[in-house]
Amino acid sequence: MLINAFILLTIKKIRNNLSFTLSTFTTILQPILWLSIFLYLREEHIVLNLYNNQIRYIDFLVLGIFVWRTVSFILGKFPSSIKEDASAIRSIIISPGGEKILIWSSIIATFSIAMIIGSSILLAAVLLYDFSIFLNHIIIAFLVFLLIIIIHFEIASIIVISHIHIKDMKSIGFITTTIFGLSAGVFFPVELFPQPFDNLAYVLPLTQGLTLMRELLLFPNLLPNMNLLFMLLSETVILFISAIILYKKNFKSYWLEKL
Repeated sequence: MLINAFILLTIKKIRNNLSFTLSTFTTILQPILWLSIFLYLREEHIVLNLYNNQIRYIDFLVLGIFVWRTVSFILGKFPSSIKEDASAIRSIIISPGGEKILIWSSIIATFSIAMIIGSSILLAAVLLYDFSIFLNHIIIAFLVFLLIIIIHFEIASIIVISHIHIKDMKSIGFITTTIFGLSAGVFFPVELFPQPFDNLAYVLPLTQGLTLMRELLLFPNLLPNMNLLFMLLSETVILFISAIILYKKNFKSYWLEKL
């Protein structure tokens, strides 16, 4: 019974967000448009010198936009996904184990759509700009990407249960997208930032994860920065514990009050 409810609610959330609307096409095509315009302005064949190696700017930029747009969508969409269809949510939450169905269906639906957006970016980059990576450390890079996804779901979960109104989520998503894009080294290497901003940028989990992914996928002979990996793992554990504490404290009572 619970499994059926979980599957039906997840499918409903994905279908609602992938309907043929202007918003859907904008969500998927917007980052591809950003990529195209930015490359047109900056020239496609520019080369960066990092870690005593030369890499194509296009490869550097695609990985940045891919990760950035994925986590920005999660931060902006997951909180509102939980609140969709308030009448159904009330009946789900008051049933045994219902809140877990609500949370996991929102996680799966948000993650699925985020991956569709990310895949569209990568596919467009491969077809239009010959985007390529090294596969020597693809498994480690995949695990790092999962850590990035998990930590931003944790941040989004804390937003949900910290009494921030859903109507503010679009503004939060826009602000987050702007700050992350400019501060996390999405468009330019963090090493080019003036001091002390080059060091401050590494406070963001996105900067840590994105730097690791670029090291693993763009430099075949470069070992990943273990300090950054340790920081990312530590932040994931700390935020997970914080989210669990907040969830047990006031998730059900807060949402029943608001619905």
